[in-house]
Amino acid sequence: MSTSTDAGVQAAEAFGILLRRASAVSGAVALVCVVVAWIWRGSASGLSALIGGAIVVAFFGARLVVMAKVTRARPQLIMMTAMVVYSVKVVLLGIAMLLLTRVDGISGPALGFTVIITAVVWLAAELRGFMKLRIPIFMTDEVQK
Repeated sequence: MSTSTDAGVQAAEAFGILLRRASAVSGAVALVCVVVAWIWRGSASGLSALIGGAIVVAFFGARLVVMAKVTRARPQLIMMTAMVVYSVKVVLLGIAMLLLTRVDGISGPALGFTVIITAVVWLAAELRGFMKLRIPIFMTDEVQK
């Protein structure tokens, strides 16, 4: 097995770890947002918050799943894949928000606040998880042999 393939497998495993940690924390925060919205403005707001949290977990989780699959197969494409997946995620999230706020019965504020809070928590959890992972950045001659 080549060093490039080893790096791809290691990166794919890291994406799996990040996915599990970030989705657990973000899911918990999204549920707190649902309860707060439900108490604050009723069932329509609670449902809107639930939809917002589910969208964030699905979109952000899909990015890590795609990144894991691509890096396992072709680790040299990791940067290009990250840029494409990020761009698609932002556009689709914007379209989803725009369409959902026009649906009767959806509370725009509850949806928006939940999306923002859950996304920020997801990114913070992913950043913390990445900082805790022990991934070598540089390949030395000793590692390559």
